Amino acid sequence: MAVLAMLQDADVLPPEDTPEANRIIKSVIQFQSVFMKSSDPAVQAFLSQGLEAKTGTGADEAASRFRSAGWTSDVLEALCKQWVATAIDQRERLAPGFRQFNVSLADFDSLVGLVAKARTAFEQRGQNLYQVFAQRRREMPGGTQ
Repeated sequence: MAVLAMLQDADVLPPEDTPEANRIIKSVIQFQSVFMKSSDPAVQAFLSQGLEAKTGTGADEAASRFRSAGWTSDVLEALCKQWVATAIDQRERLAPGFRQFNVSLADFDSLVGLVAKARTAFEQRGQNLYQVFAQRRREMPGGTQ
């Protein structure tokens, strides 16, 4: 999965086969499912708000592309920015939708933190998250972006 490969490239993942690494792998997979498949209104509103803030009028297209092809760097970045911009009491509304997929608010906060660390690591190397993600996505079976 391109998200995990990107995080690995940034050197922000714990060693493989550790409980922490396994939790992160689960989070990446489950949060993709949460945002792709959940019918929870708070989850869908969070996704929509994040994509609207990131892409403006292209939010519906970005959401549709995400639902058919999985994580994109734009969706990942939009959700991370939306999380940071969302008050803690508002985040609580996401908990029921997350629980349906066996993940928690703390799991998402951890994932957002890893993405932020990755962004910083790439910037220090003169790279950016979008380029690294795109390269890793192209390397995946059937990958394009």
